[in-house]
Amino acid sequence: MSQLEARAEQMVQQTIELCDINSGSYNLAGIQQVQAHFKALFAPLADDYREIELGPLERVTDNADVSQLPLAPMQVFQSRPQAPLQLLFTGHSDTVFPKDCDFQQCWTDGNLLRGPGTADMKGGLVLVSEVLNWLNHSELKDEVGFTVAISPDEEIGSPCSGPVLAQLAKHTLDNSQFAIGMTYEPALEDGTLAGARKGSGNFSITAKGKSTHAGRAFFEGRNAVAAIARVTHELAQLSDEAAGLSVNIGQILGGGAVNIVPDTCVCRFNVRVKEPEQQQYLLDQAERILQQASADTGVELQLHGHFNRPPKPMTERQLALFNLLKQCGTQLGLDIQWRATGGCCEGNNLAAAGLINIDTLGVRGANIHTDQEFACLDSFTERTALSIVLIQTLHQHLKEGQLPC
Repeated sequence: MSQLEARAEQMVQQTIELCDINSGSYNLAGIQQVQAHFKALFAPLADDYREIELGPLERVTDNADVSQLPLAPMQVFQSRPQAPLQLLFTGHSDTVFPKDCDFQQCWTDGNLLRGPGTADMKGGLVLVSEVLNWLNHSELKDEVGFTVAISPDEEIGSPCSGPVLAQLAKHTLDNSQFAIGMTYEPALEDGTLAGARKGSGNFSITAKGKSTHAGRAFFEGRNAVAAIARVTHELAQLSDEAAGLSVNIGQILGGGAVNIVPDTCVCRFNVRVKEPEQQQYLLDQAERILQQASADTGVELQLHGHFNRPPKPMTERQLALFNLLKQCGTQLGLDIQWRATGGCCEGNNLAAAGLINIDTLGVRGANIHTDQEFACLDSFTERTALSIVLIQTLHQHLKEGQLPC
């Protein structure tokens, strides 16, 4: 622990350097710049480095067209793939903050490191590098292999990296005696972890009607905004708190002068589901709603998007892994707790591929996705130590032939 504390200042400085580079999900140049830093940080710790091309990303524009956006590749670092214990570390280089926002720089405030991505999750990836530095100099080195996968599109739902994460998870499982996933999203400020997670999907609806003069030829027009208004109302009615299903209408774009029947409109919405079967239910209901609205209004309506985060239930194996982490925390004087959340992350993708994982092993922090985001400075060494003790404990269980989960 004392050695980690001696490196705490360097960890914080590395985080600041990364966070002072804007890497919003659609800022390709910024993400590439951050990736260069990650390559410099992780390549010396790994035996192999490769980049997996992603995309392009299909994105619905504000005028109801579909464009193809280029994406940065996924970065993958790997060492000792034949070792009996395999760890799949995952994280992301993108943030939610666009390059033209006002929240761009880091500063310290007592025990807090404030800034974009400090907690979510550049601080977490710096933490991973410290864990690997310890591993490569420990007596466990030859017994533990690892893969580090850093995606560029997590904050927009991993639309292109999600399938790659699933492939990496399956490959890790197929080539080891035992494997787990370790994802470095932030824990809450008090150290609480995320347990079960809902699934999620991001969708857009495009509406294309017919523009006419609202006075001279109103009834000859086909009002795209009115059609979207009808559809979004019906979609929102699918939300069911008791069932854990929510449909959030996030944005509607369309229309202009009030004396013109608008011919285009776009709606963007997010869906959260508790159970896997709710995904198909939502898709079926959305298709029914769109078909009926299109038939009644004469407006062409089309659904874009998909579910990219399957639900992550708290299975018996997941619970066993969390209980093991709780024991590790006790060794460090930490009371490890967890709770279910409506949020989702790459841990959902790993679990869906069969790889049990803990997905909030990063620094403690709060207010992510806002200009009040911060990471707790004292958590850099604390959470690094927690990951180290977890790896040691997993190896000991494997050595004794008693798989913990």
